[in-house]
Parts: sequence; structure tokens; C-alpha cells
Amino acid sequence: MASLSNSQTESQKNDRGTDVPVDRLTVTYCRSSGPGGQNVNKVNSKAMVRFHVATADWIPEDVRQSIISQQKNRINRSGELRVSSEVSRYQMRNLADCLQKIRDIVAEASRKPTQPSKEDAELRRMRVENMQRERLRQKKIHSSVKRDRRVDLD
Repeated sequence: MASLSNSQTESQKNDRGTDVPVDRLTVTYCRSSGPGGQNVNKVNSKAMVRFHVATADWIPEDVRQSIISQQKNRINRSGELRVSSEVSRYQMRNLADCLQKIRDIVAEASRKPTQPSKEDAELRRMRVENMQRERLRQKKIHSSVKRDRRVDLD
């Protein structure tokens, strides 16, 4: 785990009030393919942050399950969520970007779906019915065109 500078706080607060404890994250740096010119081949500026989702007790259980289902492609076989950033040529900016991505992931997973109002449900039902009617009408038109093309051999 890489050491963080003194300006970096032990935990970062996100919009929802959930702490992202930096001391429980595994932070690594590697060479970036981003901006930096010739310096990009010498400096490890890409930040990669990972943590084990199932044992992250700083995230509520239901939010953890949502993260596991929503972020399948970012979770490796050992159950670690991997977030990387190489938008800047500075390590600390890339680390801050990774932490912001984690906050966004947690906020997205903790968002509860809203129930549609009666008007919205009725409008949706009407739209589905109209789409089905239009689909059947188009099928009948297509069928009649095909039927008219047939050659009777009587």
C-alpha cells in the first residue's frame, strides 16, 4: 500500500455521508499512457485503487450487493473492485479521481428506485398498448403485401 501525503485526509466524505476510508484501500501506482511526453515513460502517475467489496464494512450490506451486481466488470475473481485513473500527469490528482469514482459508485448503488405515479403508470400502459397495436397493424400490412405477390397456379 502506497503512503499518502499529509494533505490527504484519512477518510473522504461523499455526498451521502458515507466515509471512504483511505487506509482500507489498496493504492498502487504504475506507468500511465496518458499525457506527459517523454516523462510518461519514467514516472508512475497512473493510480489504481482496489478494495474487497464483500468485506468493506464501511458500506451497508444492501449497497454492497448493489455494487456487486452493477459493477461486475470492475470486480476481479478475488472480489476486489478495481478503479483506475490516468487523466492527469500527477499521482495525487489521479488518486483523487479514483476516490471520486468510488464515491460515485457507492452513491449510485445506494440510490433507491422511485415508484412511478399512477399517471405515469397509466401513460406507460397506454404507450405499450399503442405500440403493440401498431406492430400488429404493420404485420397485417406486410402479410397482405406478401399474399398479393403470390402467384396462383390454378
